[in-house]
Amino acid sequence: MTKKELIEFEKQIAERFDNGEIPYLTHLSGGNEDVLIEIFKLIGEGDYVFSTHRSHYHYLLHGGSPNDLEQKILNGKSMFVFNRSLNFFALSIVAAAPSIAAGVAWALKRKGSRQKVWCFIGDGAEEEGHFYEAVRYVEGWNLPCMFIVENNDRSVSSCCKERRGNCNWEWNQACVKYYHYTSTYPHGGSGTNKWLEFKKEAKVVERPKRMSSKINTHLPIPKTEIPYLVPMERPMTYFEAVKESMETLATNFHTIFIGYNVKHGSAYGSLKDIPEVQKLETPLAENLMMGLAMGMSLEGYRPVVFFERHDFILNGIDAIVNTLDIIDVISEGEFTMPVVIKAVVGGVKPFYAGLTHTNDLSGAIRRMVSFPVYSPQNAKEVKEAYRVAKLAQHPVMISERKELY
Repeated sequence: MTKKELIEFEKQIAERFDNGEIPYLTHLSGGNEDVLIEIFKLIGEGDYVFSTHRSHYHYLLHGGSPNDLEQKILNGKSMFVFNRSLNFFALSIVAAAPSIAAGVAWALKRKGSRQKVWCFIGDGAEEEGHFYEAVRYVEGWNLPCMFIVENNDRSVSSCCKERRGNCNWEWNQACVKYYHYTSTYPHGGSGTNKWLEFKKEAKVVERPKRMSSKINTHLPIPKTEIPYLVPMERPMTYFEAVKESMETLATNFHTIFIGYNVKHGSAYGSLKDIPEVQKLETPLAENLMMGLAMGMSLEGYRPVVFFERHDFILNGIDAIVNTLDIIDVISEGEFTMPVVIKAVVGGVKPFYAGLTHTNDLSGAIRRMVSFPVYSPQNAKEVKEAYRVAKLAQHPVMISERKELY
């Protein structure tokens, strides 16, 4: 699209917003047409583009249909613009995208693909720790991902100096590029500052229906699933069931075990016999771990994220609740993320590690997400929980109990 066409498109959306036709929060683009046109000349067909709540220009310049985008905006999707055929992915949670972009880039590099990942963020998202984790990882592993910071000197209404004081520090890594501009429109809406009377009610999107977290070990196993789960022919301990389940998951070459201590500690020994090429040791950055997993899943990998203590999941809960759990809904089925979360509940055996290492957050997480959170209490339940996880097309979390190992 040309600069004139971009400006005219947003002008028409602004007019329809002021006319009361869009009873949804709408973030308009403007003022950065020239620089974006030049950037998108570098973005190839098939490349991934991760955008923000202000995604209209990005979508149009990446080949998105103006009519399609207009309908999305009219139906309340201004902040949720997704298109799988274009590999276009817009998230409205500040700094939610960088770690997912890193995961996609990891998968593309693993495959030897020539595709690249382009991740746009604002100057407010640049301040988030999530962004720091992603930049450090992409730079450290030379992943095919470029972060573009669109600095309009505004986070809602506050400028950078109000937020940061005299700190004008900017990233100097090769994977981060900046441009500065003055936005045509305010944070939200068109800037008319008048009270609008909307002509229709907003359609409220319901969260996904909660799935059952009950483990049913009495259901017959379909014959098509028998190769994935050999019935227990002998008494098996809880830990043996966990370890064997990991080995069963690993029969799918695209299964990747992610986390810290998945290599050297082998996840308490449960990954001891898993091929090293299927283990990905990560920094101590739980949100990054989740983002890497989500991004890999978009490229067909089957990530298993290992949390050695339930307590540490809280650092990744933003990614779990605000993206992983609802991506199928907010993208209207364009994207799914069948990620497995393998989390261990600490106990008093073989030693007690105190209050910060022994919480069982299964109940709390069940109340926050719709996907199943299983808590197997014996070897048979362990096997069944991981059988479901292997075949599921949605996220699954399994809470193992260390004291039962």
